[in-house]
Amino acid sequence: MKNLFLALACAFLAYNAKAQEKEFLLIPQPSHLVVGTASVKINALTNMVLPKEKEHQPLVEHFREQLSAILNADIKTTTSNRTKSSISFYVKKDLAKEAYHLDITKNNVSISASDPSGWFYGWQTFIQLLRLKLENGKEPILKEVSIKDEPKFGWRGLMLDVSRHFFNKDVIKRYIDQMAKYKFNVLHLHLTDNQGWRLEIKQLPKLTSVGAWRVPRTGYWSGMPAPEPGEKASYGGYYSQEDIKELVAYAKQRFVDIVPEIDLPGHSLAFVASYPEISCTKTPQQVLAGDPWNPKRTNVVCVGNDSTYTKIDQIITEIAAIFPSKYIHIGGDEVTRNYWSNCSVCQNRIAKEGLRNVDELQSYFVNQVAKIVLEKGKTPIGWYETLEKGLDSNIVQMSWKDEKGAIKSSNEGKKVILTPAFLTYLDFYQGDPYLENAPFTVNRLSNSYKFDPLPAGINVQNVIGGQGSLWTEQVPNERKLQFMTWPRGFTLSENLWSKAPKLSWTDFSKKIEAHLPILTADSTNFSNYFYDAIISAKKGQNDEVVLNIDTEIPGLTVYYSFDDTDPDQFYPKYGGAALAIPKGAKTIRAVSYKGSVPKSRIVRLPIAELKRRAKL
Repeated sequence: MKNLFLALACAFLAYNAKAQEKEFLLIPQPSHLVVGTASVKINALTNMVLPKEKEHQPLVEHFREQLSAILNADIKTTTSNRTKSSISFYVKKDLAKEAYHLDITKNNVSISASDPSGWFYGWQTFIQLLRLKLENGKEPILKEVSIKDEPKFGWRGLMLDVSRHFFNKDVIKRYIDQMAKYKFNVLHLHLTDNQGWRLEIKQLPKLTSVGAWRVPRTGYWSGMPAPEPGEKASYGGYYSQEDIKELVAYAKQRFVDIVPEIDLPGHSLAFVASYPEISCTKTPQQVLAGDPWNPKRTNVVCVGNDSTYTKIDQIITEIAAIFPSKYIHIGGDEVTRNYWSNCSVCQNRIAKEGLRNVDELQSYFVNQVAKIVLEKGKTPIGWYETLEKGLDSNIVQMSWKDEKGAIKSSNEGKKVILTPAFLTYLDFYQGDPYLENAPFTVNRLSNSYKFDPLPAGINVQNVIGGQGSLWTEQVPNERKLQFMTWPRGFTLSENLWSKAPKLSWTDFSKKIEAHLPILTADSTNFSNYFYDAIISAKKGQNDEVVLNIDTEIPGLTVYYSFDDTDPDQFYPKYGGAALAIPKGAKTIRAVSYKGSVPKSRIVRLPIAELKRRAKL
C-alpha cells in the first residue's frame, strides 16, 4: 500500500511538471489532464472524420476550415477513421451538457461529448494545444494526453455596451469569435442607454430614426461640449432585425447565446428623445453625446402612464421574436426618482396601487415589465438594486456593485449572476490612473483574477454564473474594445469555466504570457499594462516622501530614472528598498524588463502627483 501511494505521488508530480510545459498552459484549465509519452503529428495528411449524424457534419466542416487556416493546408474529410492521424467525434451520452473528453494518442485525436457543444469546447482545447505548439516552418507535434473537462457554470458571459458607442455587426462577430475560443457562452448586449438606442423596433420607428443618433464628439467623456444650434445628429447607428438574426445565427454556430438588454426605467434618454410623451415632463430631449452637458435632461420614463407600458410591450414583443435566448435583461439600475415625486400621474399610480413612495413605485414598475417578459415566454434579468418593495422571484438578479446583492438574493431563493464591479468591470483602467483616460477606478489584471463567483455565504444552487462587463464611455473603437477585454478576459474564462483547483497568480500569469502570441496572431489587441512598474508613495521619516516600486507579475526587473531621461537596462535597478526623491527631481520614470527584453511602456509620473498621493 505504501509503495502504491509513493507511485501515485510520483505520477502526480510528473503530471504537474508536464502540465506546466508550454503546450499545456491551457485557458481555462481542464478538470483532469493526464500526459502520456507518445506523440502525434498534425499536418496536411491529418483527416477529419465526419460524424455519422448528418446534422452535425456542418459543425465538423467549420472545424476543418479552422484547422486548414491554422496549418495553411487543405485538410480533408473522410467517413472512416482508419487512416493514420485522424480526428474523430463520438457521442457519449453519459457526459453532461458542454462536457467533453479529448484523447490524443499516437495516431489519432478523438473528442467525445453528449451534444455538439461538448465537441465544440473539446475542439477549442485541441486548437489551443496546437497553437501553443506552433512554430514557424515546423509541423506541430502534440504529446499524448487525455483530458476530461466540463464547465463550472452555465452562464459564462461578457457584456458589451453598444449604446455609448455603436459597434457594427462585423466587430460583434469578431468579438464572438474571440469569446468562443476561451469558452464564453453568453454575449450580453446593452442595447439602450442615454447615448443611443441600437435596435430596430418596427412598431416604434423613431427609436432608430431619432434615438440611434447624436451629435459627433471626440475625446474624454466627461464635460463633452453641448450640441450647437442646428447641429446635425450624425453619429451612431443601429442593428436592423435582419442584422440581429444574422448575429444570432453566427453566435449559435459558436455556442454563444446573445442576451438583449433594454435598460428601464432610468438610462432612457434615447427612448425619451424618440418619444417625449413617455416622460414625466413630456419635453423635447436630445440623445446624450457625453456626460453631462444637460442637467435638465429627462432620462427616466413616466411609470404612472399606461401608454409607457404599451410601448414597452411592443418593444419586448419584437425582441422576444428575434432573440431566441430564454432571457431578456430589463435594466432597473441607477434611477433618478425625483421626476416621479413631481409627477401627478406617477403620484396617482402610487395611490392607486397602495404604494408608500417612489421607491416602491420602482419595484412596481420593474415587476410590471418582468410580467410582460414572462408573458412572452422569456425570463427577465435585472441589475441588482436595493428596493423597499420586493421584486418578482422570477427575475434573475445580476449583482454588479459587489457580491452582497448576489448573496442576499440567492438566499432568498432567486437566481443570480455575478459581475461585481471592482473585480469584473472591464471599463475600469488597467494601469496607473495618472496615465489612463478611463473613468471610475482601477481593476488590474491580477485583481480580476481574484474574482470568485461563489463568495462565502452564497447559495450555490442559485448561482447561474458570472460575467465581465464592458461599459464603453471611453471605448470608441474596436481596438480599444479588444484592449479593455484582453487579457482580463482570460481571468474570467478561468474562473467561470474551470473546476480544477485554482492556480496561484504566479502560475496563472505564465499561462497569460503563453497566450499573448495567439492574440497577436489573431490580430486581437490586448493590454500589456500588467508589465508596468507600479510606483507608490508614502511618508517616511521627518515627513519626507519615499517611493516604492512593485510589479504585478514576478520575474521582472525595474530600471528607473529621476533625471527626465528614459531608462533602459543600463540605468539604476530597483532593489526593493524605499527610494528617496533627489532634490530638484520633477519626474520618476520606470520600465520593466524580463532578462534583456523590455516588457512595459515607460511609466512617467510627476513627483508632485506622488507627493499628493502620499498626503492622501
